[in-house]
Amino acid sequence: MKIIAKTKAVLREQKAETMVEVVVAFVVLSIVLVMFSQGLKYATTAEVYAVENGKACDKAVINLQRFITGHPDEIGNNVPSSPLDEGVMVTSGNTENMTLNNQSDMLKLTKYTVVYSEGGDANVYTYWVFDANVG
Repeated sequence: MKIIAKTKAVLREQKAETMVEVVVAFVVLSIVLVMFSQGLKYATTAEVYAVENGKACDKAVINLQRFITGHPDEIGNNVPSSPLDEGVMVTSGNTENMTLNNQSDMLKLTKYTVVYSEGGDANVYTYWVFDANVG
């Protein structure tokens, strides 16, 4: 019984310190929970954006492939192999010839810009396409 009485006496003397420790622990726990929930919110938003951007990027690549595999018309403009999607504009930029590692093999490097607009938002994608069949 002496041990219980001593413990009771010690707790009576440090009652205020114990309450402060509980309040501080609760505040720290609350801060950690808020940080965790904000992290989940950020990750969810990033995932939604990545999925939407990935779909738009896939559509842009499909339209670029249609544009590249097309044929020139009478004026010299490239006619896509099949119609491009609505709201898609493909432009061909500069073309450069380059060598790899000082070898005689030449690569033709062409820059293409695809502007894909859907629902008022315009996404611009730039692709560098290599053609190894340069003489």
